[in-house]
Amino acid sequence: MATALAAGSLTAPAHAASGTPAPPRRAASHSTLSQPTARPTCAVNDADGCLNNTATSTFTTTTGPADADGSGDSIDAADLTGTAGWQSGGTVTVDGATITLPQFGTGTYDNMLASGQTLTLPGGSVVDTGDAVVFLAFATGDAVKGASGTITYAGNNCLNPDGDPAEQDYVLDTVPDWLSGPPAAASITLAHENHSNNTQTSPSSGPKVYAVSVPLACPGSVVSSISLPLVNNGVQAGRPALHILGLGLRPTTATGSGPTARHWVGTWASVQDTGRVRLSDDSTATVDDQTLRIPAHVSIGTDSANGVRVHLSNATGATPVTFDAASVALQDTVTGGATAAAAPTALTFDGSPSVTIPAGADAVSDPVALTVQQQATVLVSLRVHGSVSAMPGHSVARTPVWVSDPADRTGDTAAAHYTQTTYTGLPYLSGIDVTTSTARPTGSLVLYGDQSVNGDTASADGRHHLSDAITDALVDDPHGNASVAYGVLNAGTSTNLLPQITDSTVPRNALNPQDRDVPAQGNVRTVLISLGADDLLNCAGNADTCATEVERGLASLDTRLSSYYTDDSQIYVDQQPVTQNSGITVYLATIPPFTAAHPGTATQEAAREQVNNYLLDDYPGRLIDLAAAVSTDGTATSSTVKAADLSDGNPSDAYYADLAGRYVDDVDSGTLIYPPD
Repeated sequence: MATALAAGSLTAPAHAASGTPAPPRRAASHSTLSQPTARPTCAVNDADGCLNNTATSTFTTTTGPADADGSGDSIDAADLTGTAGWQSGGTVTVDGATITLPQFGTGTYDNMLASGQTLTLPGGSVVDTGDAVVFLAFATGDAVKGASGTITYAGNNCLNPDGDPAEQDYVLDTVPDWLSGPPAAASITLAHENHSNNTQTSPSSGPKVYAVSVPLACPGSVVSSISLPLVNNGVQAGRPALHILGLGLRPTTATGSGPTARHWVGTWASVQDTGRVRLSDDSTATVDDQTLRIPAHVSIGTDSANGVRVHLSNATGATPVTFDAASVALQDTVTGGATAAAAPTALTFDGSPSVTIPAGADAVSDPVALTVQQQATVLVSLRVHGSVSAMPGHSVARTPVWVSDPADRTGDTAAAHYTQTTYTGLPYLSGIDVTTSTARPTGSLVLYGDQSVNGDTASADGRHHLSDAITDALVDDPHGNASVAYGVLNAGTSTNLLPQITDSTVPRNALNPQDRDVPAQGNVRTVLISLGADDLLNCAGNADTCATEVERGLASLDTRLSSYYTDDSQIYVDQQPVTQNSGITVYLATIPPFTAAHPGTATQEAAREQVNNYLLDDYPGRLIDLAAAVSTDGTATSSTVKAADLSDGNPSDAYYADLAGRYVDDVDSGTLIYPPD
């Protein structure tokens, strides 16, 4: 899909920062300078010379000097390093990008007020190629909007359409305020706020740190440096300030070179949307030195390279989690349940059998060799270290989970030591990738939506989400060849709402949960957005107001996600990479009628019909009419779901099968401008 670069456009080369020596680290100042006297240059993994503010403190009766907001308020360092497990001076991986953190709570500078600093990416010591830049940031004094900077590529690594070296301008659409910003978008929410009068409070809304990603226009090209926006280099009460803890590149799905080259694609995914997976009685699920065995019904299988890797997430967790061991295996197709078809293959993380994931962070395993057929069920086993009183993960999974006795059972083939739980959610496991051909790499389709995608009321066997129904429909398609040609990833959740509308009508970057649910997925090429029902049901205005809010939200999300580039978008002229402007293709879906279990008012129904007419008129070639697939009269404006698709007033398996059938029919009909691949 061709997309204009706009805020991410490529411009003529500009001179990099001169590398003026930075002043020594010292305690924070309350001054605010509109133009800093020097714009230092630092390595992204050694940014001491670019730090210019102290935002964390150690709370004691004589709390050290720190001032994040111009009023003497600061983050409690113990919340970051102790409770959340963010290692002072270490690294943390958020949304796939590994970021070096500053020292916390030492009384010296520990973040960058964005004042035009340049951060270099020294090759060999940090990731310098990828598909997006991820910033760990927060604002004080109100949200910071429209902050712009520059990404500079190494020589002969990114050319404009004329073949000349280019730079990429970027804009951070919105960096939310640390206290008043949206909790659902935060990567981490901390318990305490320290004050200069040696007191400590526990605000209900923060403090928070956000991950903001910016798409790279030349995915896979070497980035030499990134200049931060020029906002301020001091803090003043009531004046917006942009704080950046660090940044890093999210790697593309291509790894290795020559005979070791691999190209990965997502085959299964699960949205991280709760800090407490629950039992069927709504109590919190716990685990104590036990092994979890989680089934994943995949879409696409491995190619001849037979590679598999597993993604684990603590994105919605409040404390670190350690896995002493992990493994992957195919489920026995006869016995089923927790029984593996053969001895599980042990997983490692950077060569270690164990991994600790801080709160708000994620991890990906090292690749292992395992042949996986399309639509197979893969068993991922995780030995959880110690007693965990709350497990983050996916809230409404409709998937069975097994737990063992207090022991490492990751290597067990048989299910004798496992018992099926009553978990209604799915802890920790967030994704599975498989290898595809490096010569003809395959992409993935991400289904981003609400209950219509997640299958909240489908059969609880882990095989009846919309993603499963689509893979079934692809295999059964009389116009196909009985194969699943691309990954089909489920990013549905019952709590999904449209992102908040910002001042920008064309946002070009993403906060969470959109970033980790869509652009961070394995080689995503296409997104189907099926959202808006919950927003309408929560709207108390008149029909036109409710409809307009949803229309604006869908248009904003479309712009945001289509600004990201596919990992395969790079083309070459004379063996030099040139920006092709091949963005992620975004489809939108009409909103199905409300059901008896979740009825809307007459006003909300009128708004739904208005939204669907808007979508039909404004998105030809990019619209999947899911409403027509399940409505009584087969149109997008019918107010009822056909009885055959309901069970006790809720969508049944047949409902999701009909949605999937409509998707495949629309793909086969040729009405979509950019069919998935």
